[in-house]
Amino acid sequence: MSASLLERQSTGGAIARVGFEYQDAYVLLNLPKWLAQGAFSLVVSEAVGDVEVCYFGAEGQQRVMYEAKDSSLPSTKFWAEINRFQEVRQASDEYRRFVLVCNGYNSETEPLLAQIKRLRGVGSSFEPSSPLVAQDRQAVINWVTSKGRSAAEAEFVLDFVEFEEFSAESADAAFGGMLGQHFPTLDLRQKQINTFREKCKALVGRSSFGPIQRADIEAALVEVMEEDAADWLRQPTTVQLMDGPVPLGILGVDVGCFNGPGRGGLSAADWEGLQGSLSGVASFIKSSCARRCISLDGKQRISLACLLGFAFGAAPGFVLQIEHNGSVYRTDQYDKASSRFFSTSEMTGEPGAQEGVALIGFPTPVGSDSAAINDGSLEGAPQLTLEGSAAIDGIVALNTAVAEAKAALSRFKSAHRLRKIHLVIKAPSLFAMALGHRLNSLGHIQLYDWVDGGYRPSALLQAG
Repeated sequence: MSASLLERQSTGGAIARVGFEYQDAYVLLNLPKWLAQGAFSLVVSEAVGDVEVCYFGAEGQQRVMYEAKDSSLPSTKFWAEINRFQEVRQASDEYRRFVLVCNGYNSETEPLLAQIKRLRGVGSSFEPSSPLVAQDRQAVINWVTSKGRSAAEAEFVLDFVEFEEFSAESADAAFGGMLGQHFPTLDLRQKQINTFREKCKALVGRSSFGPIQRADIEAALVEVMEEDAADWLRQPTTVQLMDGPVPLGILGVDVGCFNGPGRGGLSAADWEGLQGSLSGVASFIKSSCARRCISLDGKQRISLACLLGFAFGAAPGFVLQIEHNGSVYRTDQYDKASSRFFSTSEMTGEPGAQEGVALIGFPTPVGSDSAAINDGSLEGAPQLTLEGSAAIDGIVALNTAVAEAKAALSRFKSAHRLRKIHLVIKAPSLFAMALGHRLNSLGHIQLYDWVDGGYRPSALLQAG
């Protein structure tokens, strides 16, 4: 048997939509949980599975398939569902996880579920490579094969399948509790909760004819919040910067190698790939999320920090909320100091040069660092140097430093008719991130990272 949107098993529910109260109730109750997951994109009923939840992923859409059965499953039907999951996974690896939802499981399969629950519960406190985990995993496989099923089925269940018991009767009453659990900062009146639930029920009722998009749910929430919506819209969407693969449901990017000691060995293609991944996250947020404020950890290497700010730039409409050394800075706060932050110096360079060097440094000097750009290709290029001795002690100082730096870079590029600026930043990463946020209009900017005693080219920022 194959897995297809057009096969009878997939289309039957969409054609006979009446009587699907059980899975509709499950979707309704879980909408707040899914909406709270940063990478949640959409949910649809009666596609390949009864319900499918889709998430944004850097390498493409990721799906979780749910089979929802309003009954207690006997062993034969239980394993038939597992086999169906296996077929779907074999047909497409965009299905990352499978969930079997029903009213209950019988005595034949309950021992298996109890063992799996134990492994995924207290067993998660052990390292995956622990001999105890391997031993208990083998015990589960042995139990399954003793019942006449295959080891492959057992391994698939262990690796890909989750199990839930769900009663549809309480879904309406429990909706408000789920909303409060996953959005604890919302302060909705009961009338607003009821209105939002009814709007969600209307979306769910149409979910077999087309997906419920994240944007649809957020629009319904904003509508019922009325005058309180402005405060919610200012709250940030967190983009998590991971040192390794990004887990399902998390809105984030793997940046481990761009922060580590081996970053000097990264190629231009590596940085271009990261920039593409960040652009994908930015596009997802713009198309799916009502909130445009992005929360980022500001403690990154200089090139990565600047690239992050650039990817979520001011020109496309993003606001940054940067957490750095225990303080929070927002780029929608615009106060600046009346005094200057930087002293400026400039060298003309050779006539006709199309590329220039800009060095920005504080609170330590940076002017002589141009000699540490390791390939020597920029000798004779015009050079701009911005230096300061002050520290960033708040949003006013940050705004002043960023505004002066951007204005100086713009004048430098225009005065020398430069095609590209080679930018060295020797300053706190907070500044690099906030400056990157404002660089969208300056054309080609080649960034550099300090690695092994010299500056090496890293990301190339290409703005329109």
